[in-house]
Amino acid sequence: MNNYYIYIILCENDSFYTGITNDLIKRFDNHKKGKGARYTKLYKPLKYLSVWEVKDKKLALRIEYYIKTKSKKIKTLFIENNKSMPKYFNEEKNENIKIKSMNKNKLNKINEILKNKE
Repeated sequence: MNNYYIYIILCENDSFYTGITNDLIKRFDNHKKGKGARYTKLYKPLKYLSVWEVKDKKLALRIEYYIKTKSKKIKTLFIENNKSMPKYFNEEKNENIKIKSMNKNKLNKINEILKNKE
């Protein structure tokens, strides 16, 4: 079973796009090509801002929806401190789900790989 990632991308109009995938590189490439998400067809993705990892797709979809319901101010908080999103999610949902936050070094390496593919 593959792990799933919930991500927030910065788009060219300074907006955020939230989605899920089990392959971060392939999914970003698809966004760049205008495939899959209507929003990133209109507003090209620039880079990943934050990524979280969970064990299954169903949970990833729940967290994606949770993030999409939040204001840009709250999403910015999640980006600035990626460990805050799991904390807020678990508190608001009254759960204790393991949500792994991707560290900034790994996220920077993924963004560098994507940048070098251009």
